[in-house]
Amino acid sequence: MPELRVFRRLTETIEGAGVLDKAVDLDRAVVRATARPRALRQLLHGVPLGHPVHPLMVQVPLGAWISAAVLDLLGGRGNARAAKTLVGVGLVSASGASVAGYVDWAELDREQLRTGWVHQAVNWIGISLYGLSWMQRRAGNHGVGKLTGFAGLLVVSVGGYLGGHLAYRQRAGVSDHGEVPFDR
Repeated sequence: MPELRVFRRLTETIEGAGVLDKAVDLDRAVVRATARPRALRQLLHGVPLGHPVHPLMVQVPLGAWISAAVLDLLGGRGNARAAKTLVGVGLVSASGASVAGYVDWAELDREQLRTGWVHQAVNWIGISLYGLSWMQRRAGNHGVGKLTGFAGLLVVSVGGYLGGHLAYRQRAGVSDHGEVPFDR
């Protein structure tokens, strides 16, 4: 399928984009410097659970935002209020998912780092759109709030595609032994 080759070329271009390396290295140094306590790093990696925690944590913001989109499509005053609440839940929960993702990302190899950097950049654009959506809804501009919410969902879906590429194509975070090692 020709349309699928476009996605493959895009991800291969990102993997080989050495132009990202300065930003990648700077962000990686910041993450490593701020996630200093070993116990915190292990918790954010998901070591106590036996697998990464980031994929689990992204379910909350995505579920909230998809649910808000459904309510926006249905319309109605009660649904507008509930959609605004769900957009807010997504924003609050995205922060924890992002922190866990950054800690996992800082341990990847060069091509994975590049893909992960674009993944986070795209997701931050989506999160920013959801922030604008929430502010517009709060101000009573529900139409604009809906439009920026739909734009945010489109953007975080692209971010999710890149996250899936990291996990399934690049096998980011997957050990040679198939499990997250427990430190003893």
